[in-house]
Amino acid sequence: MKNGVLILDKPEGMTSCKVVECVKRRLGVKKAGHTGTLDPMATGLLVVCIGRATKMARFLTDADKLYQGRMTLGVETETYDMEGAVVSRALVPPRLTMEDVQRAASSFKGIISQVPPAYSAAKYKGVPLYRLARNGITIKKEPKQVSIYDFRVTGFSPPHFDFLVHCSKGTYIRTLAHEMGRVLGCGATLSGLRRLRSGFLSVDEAVPVRHVLEHEPGEIRQRIIPVELVLSHIPAIEVNSEEALLIEQGRGIGLARVMDYMREQLEGSSGIRADYLRIMARDEAGGHRLVCMARWPDFGNNKKGLEILRVWNPN
Repeated sequence: MKNGVLILDKPEGMTSCKVVECVKRRLGVKKAGHTGTLDPMATGLLVVCIGRATKMARFLTDADKLYQGRMTLGVETETYDMEGAVVSRALVPPRLTMEDVQRAASSFKGIISQVPPAYSAAKYKGVPLYRLARNGITIKKEPKQVSIYDFRVTGFSPPHFDFLVHCSKGTYIRTLAHEMGRVLGCGATLSGLRRLRSGFLSVDEAVPVRHVLEHEPGEIRQRIIPVELVLSHIPAIEVNSEEALLIEQGRGIGLARVMDYMREQLEGSSGIRADYLRIMARDEAGGHRLVCMARWPDFGNNKKGLEILRVWNPN
């Protein structure tokens, strides 16, 4: 397997980019990239696309995330986590209860605005903010909207509390910790974080990074998952061989009947509208192969048809 996805369990203290470099070097591949940065202090699920699968990374990056972690009350740092210099300390209210902390956490549920922390991988004119911050340059990015689907306090042992957070892509848990501290009035910082899930991919199925470093490349390649399987949670429609050929030739396709099908099967039944669609065709063995990824049609304009985003060629 030369093109596919490797599901890894990143250890603490290692950057996401370092993990990718290890994969490239160990497997002898030129192209590889992850679908969402984990800070060096964080552990857990890191999805790495290999070879041609890097062209499909965008369809995995958009997935929702599930994290477990710990926040420490009474301290604020410049990075919003324990790796940064302490900028303030305060007493934790002695009568603060787990119920109080849960009420504060629940206030963040829904769509909220977040500003990326100064020490983050967010970029300004192509330069990561953390590089600018290390040189004494602070750039305040515009706030962006993210979604907090669930924020649950699972344990409270002052000054620490443990939590589970289910959120949309682009959510900064460090910023969430900082804002929690402000709501509780004593400050807080992130002191532990582990990513458990991205979309339907779970850390329970992940390969420890040490496995990549210690085992032969042939054994590692056996753990690479085909792109078709990794994307199988995305709604799919089937086209015939002639329509598949049109797509592969870059000529596009307009399918009113497809739009009718999707309206009935997805929006009509569940009210859920997918961001992307898989376009599938039957292969010579009678199974299905991935032709391309497309954007959901505009139901208000049936003439628009499907927007083809990426044609898949595994060879």
